[in-house]
Amino acid sequence: MSVEKIVRNLAIVLVSFVASVARAEPTKFKPVPDSSLQIRATAYDGSVSGTLKVQIKNPAKTSQTFTATGLYFVPQGDPDTAPQRLGAVGPMQLATDSKKEQASIEVPAGATVEVALDVFCIDSQRGAPGPKNVFDVGATRMPKQLSQQIEHSADEAVSAARKSGEERPRQAAKSAIQSGVWKSRDDKWIELDGEGKQEAAKKKR
Repeated sequence: MSVEKIVRNLAIVLVSFVASVARAEPTKFKPVPDSSLQIRATAYDGSVSGTLKVQIKNPAKTSQTFTATGLYFVPQGDPDTAPQRLGAVGPMQLATDSKKEQASIEVPAGATVEVALDVFCIDSQRGAPGPKNVFDVGATRMPKQLSQQIEHSADEAVSAARKSGEERPRQAAKSAIQSGVWKSRDDKWIELDGEGKQEAAKKKR
């Protein structure tokens, strides 16, 4: 075998190895709080806010409804040093129809569907996560009052962007939505799954 061919083969192996290392492995399926469905996060595209792709599995023998309201996702690792947790805010998009936004979806019996969730950081005192972070769904949903406050703030931000003539009002409102999420969280701190020492000051208030 020529030196050139050996070098080329080594390069192919190296590229494949780097790609496999950089690709985050999906988490195991976990129960969706208050539901018989199961969920796992497969990929995060974003920073302070972004899109989290998740798979929803229905192990039941009947169709089940999935809603993301109040769900949040905890980055794996030491909670004392981990980046921000991510909260789902607003409608979701099916992988098979990314242009259609839905507040809920029906998951057929025995089926697994993939959806994209709009997510926003919920811990203003932490650093931003990134695509290399791996997330698990929180053990509980946010309290209803908190999730309603966050959704109401987000709806107002999107409505304002729409009235100003934005062609993509939800995209244009992302910064305002993020500010609203942090404000809702900081107004009255509520302990959620994945707390660490970083939240000590919030708990004392």
